[in-house]
Parts: sequence; structure tokens; C-alpha cells
Amino acid sequence: MQRLTVTGPVLVHLASGIGNIVLATPLLVALNELGLTVDLCLSADYPATVELLRGWSILRNVFADAGVLRSTAYDAILPAAPPFYWQRFRAICAGAPRRMVVRPPDALFYENEQAYYLAFARALGYPGDRHPALTLPIGPSCRLSPSTVVLAPGCKTGEMAAKRWNGFGRLAELLPEVAVVGTADDLFDADGKPVCFPAHIQNLVDRLSLRETAEAIAGAGLVVANDTGLAWVAAAVGTPTVVIFGPTPDRSLGPLPPHVRVVRSGLECEPCWFTARFEQCGRSIDCLRRMAPETVLSVAREVTFVS
Repeated sequence: MQRLTVTGPVLVHLASGIGNIVLATPLLVALNELGLTVDLCLSADYPATVELLRGWSILRNVFADAGVLRSTAYDAILPAAPPFYWQRFRAICAGAPRRMVVRPPDALFYENEQAYYLAFARALGYPGDRHPALTLPIGPSCRLSPSTVVLAPGCKTGEMAAKRWNGFGRLAELLPEVAVVGTADDLFDADGKPVCFPAHIQNLVDRLSLRETAEAIAGAGLVVANDTGLAWVAAAVGTPTVVIFGPTPDRSLGPLPPHVRVVRSGLECEPCWFTARFEQCGRSIDCLRRMAPETVLSVAREVTFVS
């Protein structure tokens, strides 16, 4: 990418789901390390995503209106929306100032999402050997104790629901102190069947804002989640996290913190998300159906107190 010399304020444009926004936080940290004044334009699937970033000392302003991309007030604009969202904003950016940082090749996003975002900082002189970790400006609340295991059983609907593991209810039965977070939709598995949780769980579904959920997660001892936004929120606030993967790739996300573990069934056909999706198993998602709660529990012991 062409390197620009920048001394004044810059505007970063991020978009898509909660997970994508969190995976882009190393870019914001890198720009701060360069000593730049940073404004953020956020085109999030969930408007509440802004709750995770507002008030962060490394950001001067956070905007939700993409019209700010036409502003002439910036030394550089970093159009860091993922490739699959770029068409939505191409026209706006076409009329933007010439100080638009050139986007890296789309292929990089699918090879290493964090490296894709950091490429924008590299274009402004950020060292190639540095890679800030995922982070959010969120501390723990007292809502959950450090002995609590948080389960995040949901993810987006539609085709994305194929990422949902159907073993969360059985896993909860093996845990003495457990809380469930998310929305009412998250309480259904990939087949649309309700997840049956034992009576002893602490049900926080639809009872907390996204910010409050992040704060509760920050105070917990462990999070177990599908490949979903709350998994990466947990990773970014420093809570030991186990992420259950099936059809989607994990290596393409970039380096994960040491307190995060990925668990897979290890079938030869996975991940299949960017190939002929779900064809080999007839869309039954065997990689998730075959994963036992005991397997997840074993991985959890590698990062936390769970016995």
C-alpha cells in the first residue's frame, strides 16, 4: 500500500457485525500509538455496538452517519469496512477527498482479518512487526462473580445460524455456576429448536444492554460461545474464552490472545464456509453436532478454573 505522511486528524470507517468491529480494534490502538487524533465512523449491523466504543480515550468522536466520509476536515480517511460491505459505501467514498487511504487487497481480509485492518495503519507508517491485541475500554461490573461461566449460545440468524452449537444446554448441566447472555433469538439452535437449559442457570437474556453484557462478561471467570460477536467481546475484555467453531474458519481472524481457545471437532471437511457451503454433510453441520460438552469442558480447563 502507498504510504502517506499524516500529522492531522484521521477518520476511520468500520462496518458490519460486533465481531468485525472488535477485530478492528488493533487498528485504532495502532493509530493512537502513532500519535494521531482519531475519529471513528461506525456503520454497525447493531446500533448498540457504539456502546462498546464511546468514551474511549483514544477516540475523539464516534459518528454513525456515513456522510462524514465526505468531510474535508481530515488529513486521511481510512475506509476499513470489510470487502463484503464495501459496495454500500463505494459511492460515498468516490466523492471523498483524495487523501483516502488505498484499501488493501480483499484477499487479505479472508486470510487474516486483523492484518487487513492493520494494513491501513501500516500505510501511515505503523511498524510491520507490531500487532496490538484486541481490546475494548470496558471494565468488569459486579453482576457476575469470577466463578461464573457465561454461555453465549447465539449468533446471527439466517445462514449464519449454522454456526450455532446445539450442546449449550447439556454443557450448562455440567457447570455449578452459569449465566446465559444474549437475546431471545439466541435461545434456539440452528434447527430452530429451543435450547433447554437447567433450572439453576442465571438467565440474563434480554435483560442487559450490550455494554452491560460486556461489563458482566468482564467480571466472569469464563465465557463459552459460538463464533459470534460476544465471543470477541469476551476476548477483548480479557476474560478466558472458549470459542466453538464448525463451518466457519478461525485462522482467518488473525492472532487471538492467549486467554482464548478455539475448539473444533476436527473433521476433514471443516471449515467449509468459503467453499461449497455445507454440501459434504448435507447441511447437517456434523462438525458441530458431533462435539460433546465434555470436549468443550476439557478445553475450558486449559484457560481457567473450571473443574
